Amino acid sequence: MNNTNEETRKALVLWLSGMCLEDIRALPEVENLIKHGATVELEPSPITGLQTQHYQVFTGLSPAHFGFFDTLLPLCRHPQPNLYQAMDGYTVLEEIAGRSTPPKMLPDLLRAANWTVEYKEVAPSALVGCIQDLTQVASGSASCIIVKCAVESHTARQLEPTVAEAIEEAVRVARIWVGEAGLLAVLSESQPAPVKRFVDLNNFLTDMGIIECDEQTDLINWSNSLAYFVGHGQLWVNLLGRDPQGVVHPQDEYEEVRETLIQALPNKLRDPETGEQVIERVYRKEELYSGEYLFCAPDLFVLFKPGYAPSPRSTLLKLNEGTFTLPSTGQTAVAGIHPSAVGGFLLIATPAVAAGVSVPARAPLVAVVPTLLHALYIRYTGMDSPPVAAVFSSSYLTDHPIDAKLQDQELSEEEEELVINRLRDLGYI
Repeated sequence: MNNTNEETRKALVLWLSGMCLEDIRALPEVENLIKHGATVELEPSPITGLQTQHYQVFTGLSPAHFGFFDTLLPLCRHPQPNLYQAMDGYTVLEEIAGRSTPPKMLPDLLRAANWTVEYKEVAPSALVGCIQDLTQVASGSASCIIVKCAVESHTARQLEPTVAEAIEEAVRVARIWVGEAGLLAVLSESQPAPVKRFVDLNNFLTDMGIIECDEQTDLINWSNSLAYFVGHGQLWVNLLGRDPQGVVHPQDEYEEVRETLIQALPNKLRDPETGEQVIERVYRKEELYSGEYLFCAPDLFVLFKPGYAPSPRSTLLKLNEGTFTLPSTGQTAVAGIHPSAVGGFLLIATPAVAAGVSVPARAPLVAVVPTLLHALYIRYTGMDSPPVAAVFSSSYLTDHPIDAKLQDQELSEEEEELVINRLRDLGYI
């Protein structure tokens, strides 16, 4: 595959972070884009959250590639725990950078293919001016403009008229600049979803006897606690040799605790009013991810059903008065919500894409980068998802077939030794 499609020399990606497609579908320029391009619904990996979703949509890689599963994590799991020695080892911290240097992102991949790239993040009020300025100065035989704009969107109300007008004009300017032979994409990685109940899973774990609290201080007695919930879907076993006051022995006892939680939580935790299950499923980390950073993934991933989300206090490993808390009227959330409820979208139009296609199946967020690169006929390797084949015309796929070999799953001897040493240090083996 050559680096550049000779016919597609201009590309503009408008990233409307937090936008719901229904809020802009009726805008004439968006209607035109849908008519002449393809529409794909996107779904993030657990755990949902704006920062982790940003990495997924911009790298084409899952969190397992850079150890960034959630922005909130217990101190003992922080990449640099020694910086916070005075704090309790279970204290929850916010970390937005991941375990190491993030993988190459879309602008890096484009530049490596000899494209000139301009990337900007702007407020809605500056959106049109930014795109106008960038399209006037863009240069190079192959040029791509990427503009990210955080937009407040809510399914229960209409988009503010000024924001709608800005998006309409931004798409119009972009369409004129890319021309008929260029690529125009509008995407969102997430949208807020309504919450009907917040859940404090640690309260429920206390009721189950998994967590023991001191009767006088209400603080967690870690020497008698088997597991705990943190962040937006992390369930950690209090593992001996890994956690500061771990009590669960590795291997058999560890697996027994995990299996108990996997079976019990979805069945026993129910909405007090409707009696419906609150948790759709509890996953072992190995069921969702693999790779070098699996060692720092939570032991279990909790997937709440649509409409339920972890309470703000529970994300910080703090107990509430009860397991369930009612949200304020109309309250929404992104972090910790079921991925299908907060998923985003991709609208893409270019000669490579079939006109008027609406892909019936949801695609993972990590499919965005390979789909854009394949549409531009740019070489890509090491992606966690293939391009969304359904968006492309049959003639384009005939001339430019999708490479089924995405990445080499085998670790080198050095990588394998690194992983084994990390697991041994953590008490897994």
